[in-house]
Amino acid sequence: MLSKELKELEINSIVERQVYNQTPVLIEYNLTESGKNLTTSIDAMIDWGLVHREKALEV
Repeated sequence: MLSKELKELEINSIVERQVYNQTPVLIEYNLTESGKNLTTSIDAMIDWGLVHREKALEV
């Protein structure tokens, strides 16, 4: 499941994949510039979720 999600992120240029041919094989993922540009939006969603959660717990 994780590999499928990572593959989709790679296809959409959100992450880049680096494979190191060693034993065992090492695969490293890094955010692309497009992925880094998403951090502001994701941080805003996290902030909204935390506020919403606090309000929901008050009810």
